[in-house]
Amino acid sequence: MNCPRLASKYHTPKIIWYQTDVTVILRVLLQDVKEYFLRVECDHLLFSTTINSRSYYICLYLFGTVEAGKTIHVNLGREIRITLVKAHKWTEWLRLPLEREKNSLISVDPDHIYSRSWTMGFSKNIEKESFTEYKRRHNITQIMPDVPSTDEEESDDEAMNVLFC
Repeated sequence: MNCPRLASKYHTPKIIWYQTDVTVILRVLLQDVKEYFLRVECDHLLFSTTINSRSYYICLYLFGTVEAGKTIHVNLGREIRITLVKAHKWTEWLRLPLEREKNSLISVDPDHIYSRSWTMGFSKNIEKESFTEYKRRHNITQIMPDVPSTDEEESDDEAMNVLFC
């Protein structure tokens, strides 16, 4: 059976996004938008508009949760900028959409890429010192190493002999 290809009368605009510790910023790249519809819920976003008799629609389930009431959106002429406030602040989103599949119309803003490892890169070069060296360097003698005593070993051996006899 030959099924016809699915065709949609709606187009999907390109989205460029980046995040900070408390916000996720989306840039919907559409020019000359006069009116648009935007609805943000805690886990998804709906956007639609019509430009020159061409309809655009976005239904995007988000990777993390947001505070819908704190959403800010601005029409900048060349793009619609949507600022979402993260519900779980200081949590890094691995991606914008919930789906793991790569969407060619969603990309990370190259002007705002940063890595936490860059800010803490200097600490990776420091070797971890052993607990014994730490005690010696700070002249600590009252902390004993976590080694089982011989009394415990003997009592365990005696218990095993009783079980097998």
